Amino acid sequence: MNSLSVFKGKLNQLPVSVRAGTFILIGVFLLGLSDNLVLLINDETGIWQFHAIRSFITTLLIIGLVIIFRYDIRPKQPLFVLLRSIFLSAAMICYFGGLSFLSVAEAGAGLFSSPIFVLIFSVIIFKIRIGIFRILAVILGSIGVYVLLKPDFSEFNLLQIIPVLGGMFYAMAVLSTRHFCSEESAIGLTLAYLCAIGIIGAIVATTLSLFPTIQNNPSEMFYFLEGWRPVSIKFLVWITIQAILTVVALAFMTKAYQMTDTSILAVYEYGFLVFAALWGWVLWSTVLGLSEVVGITFIIVAGIIIITRSARVIS
Repeated sequence: MNSLSVFKGKLNQLPVSVRAGTFILIGVFLLGLSDNLVLLINDETGIWQFHAIRSFITTLLIIGLVIIFRYDIRPKQPLFVLLRSIFLSAAMICYFGGLSFLSVAEAGAGLFSSPIFVLIFSVIIFKIRIGIFRILAVILGSIGVYVLLKPDFSEFNLLQIIPVLGGMFYAMAVLSTRHFCSEESAIGLTLAYLCAIGIIGAIVATTLSLFPTIQNNPSEMFYFLEGWRPVSIKFLVWITIQAILTVVALAFMTKAYQMTDTSILAVYEYGFLVFAALWGWVLWSTVLGLSEVVGITFIIVAGIIIITRSARVIS
């Protein structure tokens, strides 16, 4: 307890931006672990059942926090909160779907291509003007995505674009948050997203169970085409642990975003890719190849350039 008090005291002496960045790094460190644990139960469930059960557990945990701390989570713009939740749900479905054939770091890199899409959509929809640095960043990030995914156009596979689709939908969620949900409660937005993805997962899993599309020879899309199936105690234990880690991580990150400017903290989120790769190596002995490292590096650099230049323009 004394050591914890000393650590807390030293942390409080740091500048607010550094403290907030530390909270973000703790959050993405836990998310890197949490998402790598998904690989323990991937073979026991399809993606729809996974999200339905995980969201149910996580929602119960967050509702408990809401009741204990009496948070006000009533939405001010329900339609836009719903729209954001759908976009974010689509992003997470693509991301976790990518985990069925990619490492967490690789799937995460696809998700973190979102600043590229944010910039593109901002130019097209909101008519913002951008300079040479952000144009070069988009080009650099696009090269990074290409190098990372190594698409074989002679044998095109839908799975190849799933991580990038995740980044696109995540960008749409980010823009929805920034332009239409900036006054909403962070806890309320999180709960709305969890409810949305849980309901989507339950509906699709039920539909696929009633009208199965997988026969005796499942296709490589089986993770997306499987409905409800029995799960083991092991599955319930690990998905509960994963849900708890996710809630704790989100608590750290929410606290950080309440402390300082969002544009400063967004850069710290790229630590997720490093921690995801680290946990992949520790837990699964997964070692990224040169092309994966180069691709992820390009995406990180492009994202940081876009975020920092955008923040400078706004300020």
